[in-house]
Amino acid sequence: MRTDDDSDQVRRHTEERMARMIAYARAGTTPFVFIPLLGWDRLQYPVISLLSALVATGEATWFFRRVWRRGDLRDSLLIWADVAFCVALMLVGTRAAVPADRNVITTEFLPFSLVASAAMGFGLGFQKKAVPGLAAMCAAWVLALYPHFALKLVSDLLGFLLWYVIAVLIGRELRTLAEATERAQRAARRAQRLLAEQEKLTVITRQRELAHREIHDHLLPIVDHVAAGQVVDPGLARAARLGANRARRFIMDPRVVTGLPFGQLMEELCDVYVDRGLALTSVILVDGEPPEEVGEAVAAAAREALTNVLKHAGDDVRVNLFAESGAGGLEVVIRDRGRGFNTTVVRPGGGFLSTFAAVARHGGACVVTSEPGAGSRVTIRWPKEAHAE
Repeated sequence: MRTDDDSDQVRRHTEERMARMIAYARAGTTPFVFIPLLGWDRLQYPVISLLSALVATGEATWFFRRVWRRGDLRDSLLIWADVAFCVALMLVGTRAAVPADRNVITTEFLPFSLVASAAMGFGLGFQKKAVPGLAAMCAAWVLALYPHFALKLVSDLLGFLLWYVIAVLIGRELRTLAEATERAQRAARRAQRLLAEQEKLTVITRQRELAHREIHDHLLPIVDHVAAGQVVDPGLARAARLGANRARRFIMDPRVVTGLPFGQLMEELCDVYVDRGLALTSVILVDGEPPEEVGEAVAAAAREALTNVLKHAGDDVRVNLFAESGAGGLEVVIRDRGRGFNTTVVRPGGGFLSTFAAVARHGGACVVTSEPGAGSRVTIRWPKEAHAE
């Protein structure tokens, strides 16, 4: 399971990427400090230019290694040491040329120094403490070129400001994106936890339904029959054998009870009640298999309806069962011509309540219609709109 520290990885990686962007910029602008050496003969003090280039390379190496190791530009030592070095580089390195050539030959120190403005933008953002750094670099460049100014000086000074502002804006956008990504990841993890809990609850509910169904539909009728001292006829013995086999399978794996196709499941159900003496006529049409759990739930509701016919409809009552399953869903209709009952007076028992609720949880519906003396009709549909009249 992820922790809160793990949720900050996006932000840390964003800071690392911004830091490496500046590190690449520092490495990429370092060769510029060697360009004045190409005009060695025009330099007043070429050794100063050479030493400035070598020291700048050393500073760039330190900058790159520190950024790569720490992965964060919000490092006061890194930022201010880099600003101080760039100020010194502009003031000292430009002394290699005569004053009139400084704006031509030693202007190549400028790209190296502009990276310091970008580093401040990423590391400090729009903070007041960035102002002294920007002012120091602008002032150093003005002093480096003094007294021979050109119109290019305006663009140079504007460059320090723009690199800083653009870096601030890019850093703000990247950090905002990182925060939004983290929020989305946290929401996704919460949704995954809720889904896992829901799936676990669904599995527990299904196992409870299966356990209740096996005990209520297959074991209790046999126990009740034997406890009442009634004769164990061949039909009951067959039902007992089937119930024992189902119980063994359930004990071995509660997730799977029958694994039978819906048509075979209904045929076995009808055979059991015919063996128990019910005058049952059945028509079973299967043109498409429903999900296994749906088939189990529908069969359990049909079994409960047939059990109630056997118990309450009267002797020698004829029963018709029609079951049809196809691509659009399935429907089971059980019709008897027994005593019937008043649906507004007689409350459904626990078997009906549990099995009907299981069908409803899978998106189906069960409807019972009956009148005293006119028999009863139980209709089971999945989904509940299937075969609607």
